[in-house]
Amino acid sequence: MSVMATAVAPPLVIATQPWTREAYRTLPEDHPYYEWEDGELIPMPRPRLRHQEIMGQIYAALLIFLREKRSGKVWPEIEVDITETATYVPDLAFLLTEHFDRIEDGLRIVGAPDLVVEVLSPGTAVRDKSTKLQTYQRAGVSWYWLVEADTLLISEYKNTPDGFLLTASVPPSDSFAPQLFPGFVLNLAELMGEKQVEEEDQHE
Repeated sequence: MSVMATAVAPPLVIATQPWTREAYRTLPEDHPYYEWEDGELIPMPRPRLRHQEIMGQIYAALLIFLREKRSGKVWPEIEVDITETATYVPDLAFLLTEHFDRIEDGLRIVGAPDLVVEVLSPGTAVRDKSTKLQTYQRAGVSWYWLVEADTLLISEYKNTPDGFLLTASVPPSDSFAPQLFPGFVLNLAELMGEKQVEEEDQHE
């Protein structure tokens, strides 16, 4: 009895020489994804279930709000050519309607989103709070939200001439009313089904 050979894709070989953006674009889409920065590939760890749920809840809440306001659009995990030497894949990126010219070929954003949201994971938190924060600020990202996956703490930063200014630090017991979206209120603990548990703990 003959055995049919099964084709096995060759492993991805990461070159040691600097990567160009064009070479970065050739990476297979089904492979663990990377960000590109200063000629290097930055491997991104696979997000945990909680990370994805938090991102999904924020994304869904913004979709509902923006569908009514029609002031812009939000995308999850879209490529952003944030500078000439860096391409990031933030958890969420938002553009005001007047900045839709920053969308290239319906595939990516070229330039600064009006808002970037990053959910902090153990493998990305340091970089999200340092290198990426500084790059987003220099590139002109107007607003930056950092969400702690374990505590649901939301930190809101506004871009100013002096750098990112922390304008709000919202614990899960409170609702988040971002300055960028007047009338929008986000209670992440409630959306995650954790508000009742938190209140019960406080009364014990």
